[in-house]
Amino acid sequence: MKKIVGIIAALAMAGAVFAVDFSAGFQLKADLFHYDGATEGVSAMKLWNENTKDDKPFIFSLNSDRVGATFKFYDGAAGKLGSALEGHAYNIWFKPFDAVKIDLGSQDIALNKEHVTWWKGNIIGGKMTSFFDNTWGNGIGDWGYKATFNSDGFTVAAALLSADNTAWMSKAKDGDAAIGETVLYAGYAADFGNVNFVLDAKNTFKNLKIAAGYSGSFGDVSIFTDVMFWKWEDKQNILSVDFDARTSIDSIGLEAYFNWGAPLKDMSSDNMRLACYAKASYGIAGGSLFLKFEDDNLMAKKFAADFTFGYDGNLGAMSYEVAAAINVADKTSFSIPCYFRIGF
Repeated sequence: MKKIVGIIAALAMAGAVFAVDFSAGFQLKADLFHYDGATEGVSAMKLWNENTKDDKPFIFSLNSDRVGATFKFYDGAAGKLGSALEGHAYNIWFKPFDAVKIDLGSQDIALNKEHVTWWKGNIIGGKMTSFFDNTWGNGIGDWGYKATFNSDGFTVAAALLSADNTAWMSKAKDGDAAIGETVLYAGYAADFGNVNFVLDAKNTFKNLKIAAGYSGSFGDVSIFTDVMFWKWEDKQNILSVDFDARTSIDSIGLEAYFNWGAPLKDMSSDNMRLACYAKASYGIAGGSLFLKFEDDNLMAKKFAADFTFGYDGNLGAMSYEVAAAINVADKTSFSIPCYFRIGF
């Protein structure tokens, strides 16, 4: 009984010290009809759990002036029904000084990100970053130590990142030192916009990314652009540039995103890649009609792109999306995907 009273007292004291927040979101995806042009097969009325670590369906946060923590949970096993709930993005932070913040655990470091595909975690915005078949092409690692300094619009951060329960630096008795991922970040926010810079080194500095970005608004138009140099072990060095523009005119919303990249040794058109993602929306009846275009490489010899026309709206606390999606490639496919989401 004394233990129970003690626990209740500790919780009451924590509630008095911390601001405690909880939020949750749940998503289901349906495919009402699907025609696969490659196999000429047809399927209908498919439904599955779509909660993954990017959706983060359960989020707990505790914050005070000096310390805080965030706990995020998502469905494990790639969101398959019946899987166990897995922890993601455990993070504890504290401020030893007013301008200095220390983060322990999961980290989120990135430059600018486009909103057409809602891609997450890339060092340079958009999902078209990987020229090689490797898992590092999609951004920066997310577990380790980070120190951040903020003052008068300036932000400087340094992070030592590794996998969970893995040392950032290790060395055998007669071997060479192995160093995990090291990230340096600097940013400045001013009236003319935001500029930022990031250096990301991994695998004992054999993999290297250096990128700089700018974001700002000019009237009703918001833009960003990034430039990135990428060295991956003994592969060719890559130069990548992206650009994004967004605006809204009354009930009309527009966004276009481009990502260009090429190896420095041979920048011929055959080796270049130019991704394009664009979206137009029109607000109507409590939701919006939208049209999306997604092409991973406009410079490919064979045209391949996704066209999606649909409507997203709200029904009470639930938001939903229903669309007609066409994949144009060697063989054209067609589907009617739907999303159903509730968040609170």
